[in-house]
Amino acid sequence: MNAFHSTPPGSIRAEFIRIINSFSTYLCSRKDSKISFPGISEASETIIQGWGKEAPIQAAFFFEGPENAPVFIIDSGTSFFKGETGALLSRIIAAMGLSAEKVFICNSGAPRAVAEKIRQVSPKIIITLGQEAGRVILGSEFSLEAMRGKFHEFEGTRVMPTLHPSFLLEQPQYKRQVWEDMKLVMEYAGL
Repeated sequence: MNAFHSTPPGSIRAEFIRIINSFSTYLCSRKDSKISFPGISEASETIIQGWGKEAPIQAAFFFEGPENAPVFIIDSGTSFFKGETGALLSRIIAAMGLSAEKVFICNSGAPRAVAEKIRQVSPKIIITLGQEAGRVILGSEFSLEAMRGKFHEFEGTRVMPTLHPSFLLEQPQYKRQVWEDMKLVMEYAGL
């Protein structure tokens, strides 16, 4: 048994090893993904700077993609292109004729940070994936069931709420609805 396996679960060393293993898994999944994004996000830099400090940083906002992307996606999760859900999202993006250079994606964990990023990126269109992501910019009264498939606005930018890829994996009969939503996005954004 090596030192990695004999480390007590609650120790700082165990936490560091867990983070490194998680990061290694992430890098391997990115290597296999057809979509790759250059650079490291500000959120990742913040997390790295927090390593070894007594109180771990609670990073609630993750994002990746170019700052000039015409399409801005808000996801309810934080592992954008990981696993089956990520693979499905990658296929949807590719089917739309988009590449990594045209998509900025973030999670919905910090509404103010999301709004600020939208202002910085100034995209042509915003796509929200799932109920939680829609509520971040369309308000607490947002109902995905009632509002998906139609354009809405956030500070002058069109927003298309749609179903989350994880839901589509559980309920594949709804894939057609999402594709109809994406066709509206492509038409509006000239994709």
